[in-house]
Amino acid sequence: MNLGQIIKEKRAKVAGIGLGYVGLPLSLELVRAGFEVVGIDLNRSKIESLNNKISYVSDISNEDLQRAFASKKFTATSDYAVLKDIHSVSICVPTPLRKTKEPDISFILSATRKIRKYLHPSQLVILESTTYPGTTEEVVLPELEKSGLKVGKDFYLAFSPERIDPGNKRYTLKNTPKIIGGVTSNCAEMATALYSLVVEKIVPVSSTRAAEMVKLLENTFRSVNIALV
Repeated sequence: MNLGQIIKEKRAKVAGIGLGYVGLPLSLELVRAGFEVVGIDLNRSKIESLNNKISYVSDISNEDLQRAFASKKFTATSDYAVLKDIHSVSICVPTPLRKTKEPDISFILSATRKIRKYLHPSQLVILESTTYPGTTEEVVLPELEKSGLKVGKDFYLAFSPERIDPGNKRYTLKNTPKIIGGVTSNCAEMATALYSLVVEKIVPVSSTRAAEMVKLLENTFRSVNIALV
């Protein structure tokens, strides 16, 4: 059975890498949608907090964590080896600005290298971290293809920018339109299949670069408006 069918039937096992204000809400929303989810973070204090059902993210309550763990569909770990049994991986690591005002993509590269170690056929990889246009195809793709697998044929790669607005009670992850751009049409199709079961509205774009540019423009728009205020 192909990946699309496994996702449709909600039998896909999903991983979220980076359990901050983006990765944790996404992971729990996937759990609520009916998927089995593994949250991965190298910060062991975060993993310990989660396993004790204590939230460190403002939009997630302790009760939210308790329900997720009680469903038996959510686990948290620092061990990337779990990826060998995962169907879809969402990268939600931070990209802080360097002193030169350029995004530090070292966390993206580190996560990608770890994913490559366990990459297997019919696996979907989605980058959500805010970054410059071209990152997915110029940085992530070449690293994953070092595995010998080919994108669009053996595995799928897409960019879907996070649009979390912390503290916003009106617009949440579920009702905020999700932008999706795939390296190939097959990649976009697989990412859409997954996120359409989690988010109310999907907005497909022509490429990963287009999706990356959407995020850059949105951040620029917010920055200008905040500066004006």
